[in-house]
Amino acid sequence: MHILSESFLEFLDGRKQLEGEGGLSFTKVIPVINLHPALPGQFDGANAIERAFEAFQKGEIDHSGVMVHRVVKDVDRGEPVVVREIPFVAGESIEDYETRLHGVEHEIIVEATRKVLEEIGPSS
Repeated sequence: MHILSESFLEFLDGRKQLEGEGGLSFTKVIPVINLHPALPGQFDGANAIERAFEAFQKGEIDHSGVMVHRVVKDVDRGEPVVVREIPFVAGESIEDYETRLHGVEHEIIVEATRKVLEEIGPSS
């Protein structure tokens, strides 16, 4: 896992220019998205799959999910682009749950990337 600095994100979204000769900046915003194996506000940060499965085992939740969100300085707190709920199945192992979850991740990362690229329009 890598956490991007606020300064880096400000550069990519056009709020800031690089210091020095030429003051490099972009004419278009460069969106940064992240794939996270949990629902918005649920199990932010590392080990989300394991923490969600443990909560299910304790009877605290009956589903979790995956999301692609816009990256902001706060880990896994950006605006969701695509969200999918994934129910837990009684008796299922964490490995089986993880396999199902990764299948959904493979679908939504493509969907979210397409959606974000459509927002910024064709390159010049």
